[in-house]
Amino acid sequence: MKRLWLISIMWLALAGCSGPKEEDASVANLIEVAPQSPDQNKAIESVAEEAPAEEVEGAASGVVADKKFIKTGRIEFETDDAEATRKTIMASVKANSAYVSRDDENRSVDAVSFTIVVHVPAARFETFLASATRGITVFREKSISTEDVTAQYVDTESRLKTKKDIENRYRALLTKANTVKDILEIERELGEIRTDIEATEALFRQLQGDIKYSTLHIVFFKPIDTSNPFLKELADAFKQGVGNLRSFAVVLVAVLPFVLLTAGVVVMLNWVRKKRKNEAKKEKAGLSSE
Repeated sequence: MKRLWLISIMWLALAGCSGPKEEDASVANLIEVAPQSPDQNKAIESVAEEAPAEEVEGAASGVVADKKFIKTGRIEFETDDAEATRKTIMASVKANSAYVSRDDENRSVDAVSFTIVVHVPAARFETFLASATRGITVFREKSISTEDVTAQYVDTESRLKTKKDIENRYRALLTKANTVKDILEIERELGEIRTDIEATEALFRQLQGDIKYSTLHIVFFKPIDTSNPFLKELADAFKQGVGNLRSFAVVLVAVLPFVLLTAGVVVMLNWVRKKRKNEAKKEKAGLSSE
């Protein structure tokens, strides 16, 4: 028993003596900047390995105060006064702090149409729609859609924050790098993460803009009444002539087999008649020679 107690006491003494030495050594390693490239490479790998876990954690813990929606719409209608309708729409654009990204005018033989794409603050969408279409009761098309992009918003915001954290860690490592190889490797990683950050920032800005401003496509047209009766009559006559030509072609194709059959019979009869005439001439010539 005494021998066991002595062994236990000696083991504890040795453990107590070795512990502080290892701790001091680890502290010294943390304080001292190691110039060796493999250690720096391990640090770079550790930054890259920690990123996915933090990204998932950020996405899971991301919280938004309210839902995020993207609203888009399209309306199409006929108007008797295109200029007045255009003025009403532009006045509504100004009154609701909206802006126009597209303004087209197209003319055809029987109508002139306008296409205006308006981006309206989301909170004023309904107000703008009512004021811009004041007096319009019949719509050829009217469709409004709302897309919930809350999850996409939270995910993009979280990924952007994570990428910026990784960039800051690489910059901290760059200040501790002692060799050209380490500096070049860290700068290469910084360039890649900076490219990812800029792409994610552009996507996030686009998403924020789509959420902040709703988009409405407005299409309105005015029929053109031909004022010259003579030209209208010519146009109608031309359309009628085209219709008659189409009807004639249909009838021609329908009777074509009969025409071909009749022509074949006529050719056959002529051939038989000529053959008989030739035979008769030969018989007469034979009788006369006798």
